[in-house]
Amino acid sequence: MPNYPQNQRFDRPFFKKALKKSDHGSGLVPHHSASWRIWCGAQKATSWILDVMFPKTCLGCGKFISKSDFDYICRKCFSEIEIKNSFECIGCKKETKFGLTCVFCRKENGIDQLLIAAKLTDPVDRIIKAFKYRFIPDMRKPLLVIAQKSIKKLLSKRFNLFEDNPLIAPIPLHKVRLNERGFNQSWLIAKGIAGAFYLSSDENLLSKKYNFKHQANTKSREERLNNVKNNFVLSDPARIKERTVILVDDICTTGATLNECAKVLKNPPVGEGAKKVIGFVIARGQFKS
Repeated sequence: MPNYPQNQRFDRPFFKKALKKSDHGSGLVPHHSASWRIWCGAQKATSWILDVMFPKTCLGCGKFISKSDFDYICRKCFSEIEIKNSFECIGCKKETKFGLTCVFCRKENGIDQLLIAAKLTDPVDRIIKAFKYRFIPDMRKPLLVIAQKSIKKLLSKRFNLFEDNPLIAPIPLHKVRLNERGFNQSWLIAKGIAGAFYLSSDENLLSKKYNFKHQANTKSREERLNNVKNNFVLSDPARIKERTVILVDDICTTGATLNECAKVLKNPPVGEGAKKVIGFVIARGQFKS
């Protein structure tokens, strides 16, 4: 788990205790249950008290936040986030027009196009890690602004990402991990994008069969590929027949997860699959074996 300054509110004993085993088993209580809603209400009340006693500090510069659009990022640090201008192939990472998968990588990669919103530098890296590993759903707010800025930039370049009325869907979490985290970070981003641009979305289009190790904990590209192989199930093939699907995730490294999901969408066990699958991520990381 990433190291964060101890004065960050999500490192406080209250939150560490709250995130331990619940009466429902390991991890958080189910995010859809009455107990989960009660827990969230209690957390909000306690959060308000903590805000008064222990003011929040910026994930970027560490200064106290006073008047900011977001709870954990000051205006100055957020304004320095660089929206990515270049596009690259999901396979070889060479620059391509609007992130289209190059002719040499199409056979091995299910994704037809990869769109990356921002560069993986601070504070983007810290926001994503706090979102995923410190279980802070409010981190979706700055990430959604980054996503919207990136999409508007694409539209200004006359690239209409939505001309085929695509279906927006998240990379799924296994139910065990969803229960532990309390939310699927990819779905919060996907839902926000769909709402901002009036598009249809489906949280449960794909599901995950096995709760294997985190991709971040794999040690080689081959292990990453095997870790997701045959691990995704399509819920409703009829919904994506001859349709464009935009798969949303917070971060892409080798692209193994996006590609495996894309293959399932394009080749369902019954009927025709999606005609095109686009990957949209906030940032792209570098794989270190």
